[in-house]
Amino acid sequence: MSIHINGEEIKAVHYPNGHTDGDTIVFFVKANVVHLGDDFFVGRFPFVDLDSGGSVQGLINNIASVIQTIPADAKLIPGHGPLSTHNDLKAYHQALVETSKFVQDEMKKKRSLDEIKTGGLPEKFKEFGSGFVKSEFWIETVYKSYSKK
Repeated sequence: MSIHINGEEIKAVHYPNGHTDGDTIVFFVKANVVHLGDDFFVGRFPFVDLDSGGSVQGLINNIASVIQTIPADAKLIPGHGPLSTHNDLKAYHQALVETSKFVQDEMKKKRSLDEIKTGGLPEKFKEFGSGFVKSEFWIETVYKSYSKK
């Protein structure tokens, strides 16, 4: 959906099955600003509401799509954290991809959720677990999200 106000085109695009099933990302075309809401937590693990249609893979796919869609110099407004850049979004996406793969690899080794949580994520993701979504909760979210398949 697009609306035009005072010479600005504002596009609202639904991105399903990410943070929830009702996520909308808002593009302010002329201003080169994108509001990602709760799909983007700068440098932190996100909350994915599995009970409301969210999924980790859906969020990963949605962020990948946004990265391909937006200009490299766009200003990004996250749901949590400071004004950000295209590179910040790429780093966030990479962390989601790598930590999800890590948990899935552990699942393939028949490790239980408790075993994976006890072992934790690789050290380089320690800072990502310092927000309100701690590493243990992110591991559980990823585990449950991929167990639903």
